[in-house]
Amino acid sequence: MLSNGVKRELTWVVTSTWLLLFFAWLTGFWVETFAFFILIYIARNLWSMHKFEKWMEGRKQSSYPPASGFWSELTYLVSKKQRALEKHADLNLYKSEQFKAASMLIPDAIVSLDQRNVIEWFNTVSKSLLGVRRQDVGSKIESVIRQPEFVQYLKSQKFHKPLTVNSNYRQSRTVEMQVIPYFENHKLLVVRDITELYQLAQIRRDFIANASHELRTPLTVLRGYLEVMIDTPGEHHKAWGLPLEHMETQSLRMQAIIEDLLTLSTIEAESITAVKEVVDVPLMLHQLEIDAKQLGNENHQFTFEVEEALTIKGYAEPLKSVFMNLVSNAVRYSPDGGEIDVRWFKENANIVFEVQDSGLGISQEHIPRLTERFYRVDKDRSRVTGGTGLGLAIVKHVLERHNARLYIDSVLGKGSVFRCEFPVAKS
Repeated sequence: MLSNGVKRELTWVVTSTWLLLFFAWLTGFWVETFAFFILIYIARNLWSMHKFEKWMEGRKQSSYPPASGFWSELTYLVSKKQRALEKHADLNLYKSEQFKAASMLIPDAIVSLDQRNVIEWFNTVSKSLLGVRRQDVGSKIESVIRQPEFVQYLKSQKFHKPLTVNSNYRQSRTVEMQVIPYFENHKLLVVRDITELYQLAQIRRDFIANASHELRTPLTVLRGYLEVMIDTPGEHHKAWGLPLEHMETQSLRMQAIIEDLLTLSTIEAESITAVKEVVDVPLMLHQLEIDAKQLGNENHQFTFEVEEALTIKGYAEPLKSVFMNLVSNAVRYSPDGGEIDVRWFKENANIVFEVQDSGLGISQEHIPRLTERFYRVDKDRSRVTGGTGLGLAIVKHVLERHNARLYIDSVLGKGSVFRCEFPVAKS
């Protein structure tokens, strides 16, 4: 169906043609008449095109667009589309202003960065928490927050975990920083003051560490007396032999809990900026193989598949704790004669440590909570086997320090696979 503008143009052409035909018939100048008509038609369209172009450019001298014919219809359609775009732009501007207004009320500092980490805008809290000023807009964020840890975090492009550092603007304050990518390589830097939470966590860690240290001495004394009473022959063995053995077993279990608590406190308290070293994992696993066989009293079948010369950058003692915990768990929860496979290998972009056992297995509902402190699937069995409920919590914390992840796959009654994936360090 033809538009009104096209209809008007056709009407003008048909009417003009009939008039010219009549004029040519009267005068006999057919060629001259049609040449004149073509010139007039071209000139009319060129003039309308000129007015349309000036109207599109928004020139002051062309406040009125073409008012007739095809160009009038085109002007109407463009004007309609323009009004729709302006309405949409106004709506987007309103939403943008609404978002900025809401961000000003958020208690966390928020800084918007472009793809080159240049500051685009920031909220009110950023002034007091980070020291960002109005004149910093257009500058790189590294020139405002000059902490080496933050600059390295920004360069790493690994934003899945927040960065915890001491504030360089407000002394004695601890902040948590996280970069969130959004909208075509832009980023939001969100900074939260976690001083109170950090202090509470530090108090908890100090309490656990101090309590564990204080419990060590009386426990050592009690164990010493128990050993003397057990080793000393006499009539007391008839009545107290079994109770003394139970007391020694429980004292050993308490000592294991204290040692694990101290290990966990040490891992949590260590600085995240500690220098990593090249860890000779194959050598560590060869020693672990000897210790594991002794731990299993030669009642288990061990297979160690280790890629020689495959080292990793990290922290030696915490890694040793991870490997020992996972292997000892496999021994503890596998029946006599069970098979335990330990593997250390490279797979794609990861270095993998894997322990597979043919033990009791774990129900799926327990797996998400296995890394919680003191969480036990079978409390009675843990007491018998000497489990403290802290081993996998230690594993979790150590892996987090190495940007690694723990995956657990288990089938009840068939065994479990504990898999640690360490990202390959980029040189």
